[in-house]
Amino acid sequence: MSFGKPDATGRSSGKRSGRARKLNSPPKGEPWTWLPRELLSSEAWRGLSINGRRLMDFLLIEHMNHAGLSNGALCATYDQLAAFGVTRSEIPHAIREGEGLGLIRVEHGGRFNMTNRPSRFRLTLYADDAGRPATNDWKRTTHETVTRLRRVAKQKKLSKSRSTVPLKVGLRLVEDGH
Repeated sequence: MSFGKPDATGRSSGKRSGRARKLNSPPKGEPWTWLPRELLSSEAWRGLSINGRRLMDFLLIEHMNHAGLSNGALCATYDQLAAFGVTRSEIPHAIREGEGLGLIRVEHGGRFNMTNRPSRFRLTLYADDAGRPATNDWKRTTHETVTRLRRVAKQKKLSKSRSTVPLKVGLRLVEDGH
């Protein structure tokens, strides 16, 4: 396959033309987004749990729904995330995980922040809605960061499961003398 028409020196320009460019372009009229190879092979991306990945997928779709112009004001309610497949009880963990891995920044809203509006999300790999460049915080994530986040999540799950286990009540057998 050719990689473009030769330039004045007889070498390829490196730009695809004609059919090759058309075949490798996003579908016409379909929203799309790019994810750099560096991100996909990073510790941050590979360290995501399934619920963290679903949160990221939801936010990427939301980003596309707004033509990439609302990063920093992306909304995701618990009901929307649950309908998308994020386990409802794991939504707070997925958000903390995304923040901890540097993939998202969150302006917390909702009843936990005593506001009547949903949390607003920013994907750090893209420029925000105010024109500030991408921060790419995920590039600072190390293997140790991922390990620490997983350990903290596991401890929280264990402490949560211990606190929700009903107390066993001892039963006394009362003999009626027979």
